Amino acid sequence: MQLLNVINARSTWLFDVNDLNPRGKSVMDELIEWLKDAYNFEQAPKSVTDLDESKGWAFKRGTFQMKEEISVNVEVTIYTDGIVANSWSSTRDTDAFIEDAMTSSAKEFGLTFNPQMVRVKSHLSELAVRLDQQLSSLSSLLNNFAAKVTAKCDRQPCPPFELGGLSFWADTSDLALRMAPFTIERKADAPFAENRFYTKAPMHTDDHIALIGELENILRKPN
Repeated sequence: MQLLNVINARSTWLFDVNDLNPRGKSVMDELIEWLKDAYNFEQAPKSVTDLDESKGWAFKRGTFQMKEEISVNVEVTIYTDGIVANSWSSTRDTDAFIEDAMTSSAKEFGLTFNPQMVRVKSHLSELAVRLDQQLSSLSSLLNNFAAKVTAKCDRQPCPPFELGGLSFWADTSDLALRMAPFTIERKADAPFAENRFYTKAPMHTDDHIALIGELENILRKPN
């Protein structure tokens, strides 16, 4: 498996944002400006009055320095009930950015942040990958079914159908915060010969990549 690019690495932290400022200090406008400068955001709210209850405060096209000479692109939206941040490197980097922003701003403005304040952390990893194995090698029974689909196709000549994706779902009907299924499917409009796939998973990016590797091990085994 070859990782082509990280499409998105999202981290969601749910907590009551008001708990960061228990004494109601008048610091929000200064905090917005500080966040913009600290992470070089090109787009940021102009003031606290820009808050939209549905959209939150959006900070876009920023950078976070992970290590010396290593920075990653980031964006973050602050809601009343939590924070959603994205990077294009890994969810571990996204988490590190959120933690840095929370601890640094708390120190700068005398706010309160404790990791135990966070009720829920969830992650979404989206990748573009190239598989070394053919997904169609998973099952000869499914290949036979694909041949029947091709035979019934009313467009002539009809290009052959084959298994184009897999999806694993969890029953989230009782969860307050829904999570995405684990899916892998052919990249739309990419030639089959490229074996290029889009995949998403509700987990850390490194775990996601490892599971795609396990899937390829399954594809290598005769069925």
